[in-house]
Amino acid sequence: MNRLTSVQRIEVANDRLGGQDIVSLVLHSDAEKLRQTEDMLDRAQFQKAVQAILDAERVYILGVRSSAPLANFLGYYLNYLSPNVHVVTASGEGEMFERIVAVKPEDCILAISFPRYSSATVSAARYCREAGSTVIGLTDSVLSPLGQNADIVLEAKSDMVSLVDSLVAPMSVISALIVAIASKREQRLARILTALEHIWDEHNVYEKQEGGNEH
Repeated sequence: MNRLTSVQRIEVANDRLGGQDIVSLVLHSDAEKLRQTEDMLDRAQFQKAVQAILDAERVYILGVRSSAPLANFLGYYLNYLSPNVHVVTASGEGEMFERIVAVKPEDCILAISFPRYSSATVSAARYCREAGSTVIGLTDSVLSPLGQNADIVLEAKSDMVSLVDSLVAPMSVISALIVAIASKREQRLARILTALEHIWDEHNVYEKQEGGNEH
């Protein structure tokens, strides 16, 4: 199943749809993946991942192709919480290795890959692990190519038998990571957000809403 081409995935997806209500089918499928992820995610591994990120001198987040939005989302919020965060979304191995060539044992790598697994991400994770860095793999199985090249594995369900990869469960795991890290760095986060609120107000970053709510 992990080796299906894009065309084959479309054909399988169309067979599964069979005239059903697409909205209900997709939402129910994503809800089931969230339930399965809650059951399968190892809480001890999750806590190790949180601590590894907190202890790291530098944090590298690797995610290419459909995993790139996940990497960027995590990087956006982690920048508020950690002083040295690098998001690497280059899809070519050459450019990716240029970004991670200086990794060292004090660094933490969070690599994201789901079927069909990115060879660039897996190769980069292997390189970082051999360099002594702590590698966290966010993937669908400890037996996946990324899972076998990670020190800590965070498992999340992602249905690949469709044209669009379901990233709902991986995104929820990432959100949980952000919340857990924020709870450990509450004072730092409060200082940064207080300063940012003044900047946002001064430059009208957000629309003013009646009652003071901003979105």
